[in-house]
Amino acid sequence: MAQPFRQEDLIDKLLLVETLNSTLIHFVLSTQAEGVIDPDKVDSLIQALTKTRVWLEETINANGIPPSTSNILSLIVKRLSQLESLLPRVSQRAKEVERSGAAQEIISILEGSPKAASQVTRAVTASAAAPAVAAQEAVSTPGTGTEQAPSSQSDLVPLVKAPELPRPEPFKKVEIEDDEFGLISQTQHIIQQKRNQAHILLPVFWLEVLKEVHRYRSESAHFGDAVEVPGQIVAKIVRVLLTEAPGARLLQDLLKYRNQESTLEPSEIDRVERAVSKYYHGLEELLSGKEVILADKIAEAQNALDGFGWGGPELEKRLIKRIYQQCQETLQEALSVTDVPRQVICAETVKLLCKLQHAVLAEPRLQAILAEMKP
Repeated sequence: MAQPFRQEDLIDKLLLVETLNSTLIHFVLSTQAEGVIDPDKVDSLIQALTKTRVWLEETINANGIPPSTSNILSLIVKRLSQLESLLPRVSQRAKEVERSGAAQEIISILEGSPKAASQVTRAVTASAAAPAVAAQEAVSTPGTGTEQAPSSQSDLVPLVKAPELPRPEPFKKVEIEDDEFGLISQTQHIIQQKRNQAHILLPVFWLEVLKEVHRYRSESAHFGDAVEVPGQIVAKIVRVLLTEAPGARLLQDLLKYRNQESTLEPSEIDRVERAVSKYYHGLEELLSGKEVILADKIAEAQNALDGFGWGGPELEKRLIKRIYQQCQETLQEALSVTDVPRQVICAETVKLLCKLQHAVLAEPRLQAILAEMKP
């Protein structure tokens, strides 16, 4: 049965549309500025678009709505539907890029990138010229019938170039996590303690993040901080969720009417793996011992925080606010400490947390939990 049309509801929904518009504008501009698309942010936008479209359709079908208002809302709904159909393709391509970041240099060559192509051309030309130069020097000097002797040993050009020693990898992923700081065992212990009292799917999601952070290795002197900084923060998120208000009470209440869930689905694990992989790729220059432009890292972190995913009005915001506050604190640390490597790690951790928040909003089960928690 259709609900009666209320002017107040229409105002609220139009304000929601305006908020969504500003979010989309920020997404487009930040994508242009950074040159990359975050698929988790795209997926969370899809969820927001779907919810908004459904709410507007309910208003269109309300009893007593003026025809002119219904027509305008129908146009908005049509545009939202078009975006809904377009964004999944954008998300899929962005996920493919995130999974194959190492292949982008090859792709740029195949697509005709002038810079990459010129580098390849120079390399091929040099390798082809080496035998020719050697042959030129071996040719007999005209009128003598004898070979021209090289003036010195340094004039000799080797026909076969000596293989270059492989550079050490800045980081690599392994199958087994190394609980170097005891954070995984501590966090698992808290979850096991609370599993009969509270719903644990959200804590398990963050536990998987913690494990994934510990599944990387590096010989860099900065790698300990690269693991410990986000590890301490994620462990704190789980602890606060399960032991402090309002999270502890909300998760306890949730278990009363939602079956316990303790295993992540493949799509949820995939989002965690891609987020952590992107975190370490953001630290690649630091872990390789190369110069890092700190101002760029801080700007990227601030931009990620500006685009933080709050979700729609149907979600419990107090837990989301805790994540946002943690991002703010971590960004403040990046601005205040004087140790540049730690500043870079803190900035990348902010980006990691923001990406994971978009992942939560993009996953139906996790988003449903936040919706069911709201009074």
